[in-house]
Amino acid sequence: MKILISATTKQKCDVLNCKNNAEYCFAVKGRASRCYMCADCANKLANDALSLLTPKSPKNAIKRISDKREQDKNANA
Repeated sequence: MKILISATTKQKCDVLNCKNNAEYCFAVKGRASRCYMCADCANKLANDALSLLTPKSPKNAIKRISDKREQDKNANA
């Protein structure tokens, strides 16, 4: 399912304080049938969404535990 569709009409970006021409649109419910976005706003929205949804790597936790064990061994030796 494709959410962002290339805009076929010349519209302005619907994001607050953005005056760029829209390159993408997506369907919305309510009075407006479509919401238009420029490429910059679409990229910023995607980056914000991914920063909230991307989990932290489990390798970091494993490395931290192994480093702590190594420090404990060195301190006891």
